[in-house]
Amino acid sequence: MDTLKGIFQTFNPDVRAYPSAKAFDTAAKSYAASVTTNLPPAARAAILQQPMEAIQLVDPANNTIGGLAIIDTLLRGQTPPSTPRALILDEALRFLLQVDPVQIRYVGPLFKSLLDDANSYYTPKVAVELLSNAILRIDPSGTVFTSTHLNMAKLAYDANCIEPALKVFDADILYYARPTASTRLELNDPALQPQNYIPAAGLTDTVKSTSVLEYHFLQAMAYISRRDWSKAQLALERVIGHPTKDKGVSKIMAECYKKWLLVGVLRDGKPPTLPSYITSSTKSIYFGLSEAYNSIASLFPTDGAAALKEEFEKRRAVWEEDQNLSLLEEVLVSYQKWQIINLRRIYHQVSIAQIRQTTLSATTAETLKDDGEVLMLISEMIESEMLKGQLQIGSTAGESYLTFHEEYTSMTEGEFAAEVARCHASIEALTKQYRATNERLGTTKEYARHVLREQKRMEKDTADAGVGFDMNVEDEDLMTGVLGSV
Repeated sequence: MDTLKGIFQTFNPDVRAYPSAKAFDTAAKSYAASVTTNLPPAARAAILQQPMEAIQLVDPANNTIGGLAIIDTLLRGQTPPSTPRALILDEALRFLLQVDPVQIRYVGPLFKSLLDDANSYYTPKVAVELLSNAILRIDPSGTVFTSTHLNMAKLAYDANCIEPALKVFDADILYYARPTASTRLELNDPALQPQNYIPAAGLTDTVKSTSVLEYHFLQAMAYISRRDWSKAQLALERVIGHPTKDKGVSKIMAECYKKWLLVGVLRDGKPPTLPSYITSSTKSIYFGLSEAYNSIASLFPTDGAAALKEEFEKRRAVWEEDQNLSLLEEVLVSYQKWQIINLRRIYHQVSIAQIRQTTLSATTAETLKDDGEVLMLISEMIESEMLKGQLQIGSTAGESYLTFHEEYTSMTEGEFAAEVARCHASIEALTKQYRATNERLGTTKEYARHVLREQKRMEKDTADAGVGFDMNVEDEDLMTGVLGSV
């Protein structure tokens, strides 16, 4: 154990003990090498023989570099039977949740390797919580996409453990890191941005375009399972609007378009509009591949409940093959709900009896049996916040009514001030992100080639004016070059 102390307690993690940030960086890199790749076999054996004593050598929050080396050795080695595996796993979890976000950059590949294997050590729920916590500990903004994002998304979806992953899913991805030489950077530099230190520290594998598409697909499926249609639609738009080459779409993009149509209907009660940045040729491909879905979407805002039901039954084999049957059933259930919501365009207050007489269920193409069923349906809509209104239940012989609330209600002075402050903070954050992204975009060779092409096009006026930057950059180059770190 004295030998281990001589190795693991030689590093002073207090940055104030060093004359400069560069001196700390040099010492940390040297120490990381000594306790990982250069750790003597005898020291590894001592750690495995006395696991609990080895763990107590360093404080995980204070000496993350040494602590991670010990944890990795214990998890991948054979410890004495007298030390339960569960005890080591508990200590490892405690450590992984307390890592220092700066020191972890010096043992990035080791840390990423442990995260990759988290599912083999812990239950899915614990593993998802561990991965999401690690992602945001490395990058509190959550704006840099890493290979761990996809691993977490797969695990969360497969195990139906969505809740722990939401804090990562809710963060907007702005950067896709590309490999860089770690020796060029001082990893403890406080001015260093996540999109720079994450790839430099080896905290992510190389990100491929397909990985990004799969992540946003799983992200959308997670939101769909929670019936969060707005966030699901945005996630699906990131897939269907993904830059492509040869004016084609991939299979996952086509499948996401079908779900996007249905989710858009569930969100707004009418077919959604494709984003303006999607080219006309791509739109045509989507329309051609999704005829059955387009038909459902176009029928939804009409009074044709019978036609909608008939279309659903006629195409049941299509929905089952595409694994969208449950989503289509959700659409049919929502049909009458949106009919009720749309009554607010005509009425401020309407009787329950009139609602029953003027709205139809798409699952039966008939009105509901009695006012009690209507009351139950509206109560569920109000409780889920799908409908803003209030029920006025009449007496035994009296009439019951639904009163629609105003779509926009006035805020108190305090609420208004809080909203202004929130908007101001959002604008500041977006401005900073825009400047950083614009700077990286302007320094890439792909963008320079795009500018030259545009200049030639304007001079000769012969090229297609509708072809933009996204249609001229190779797919893989876009992910790793244009939005990657510099």
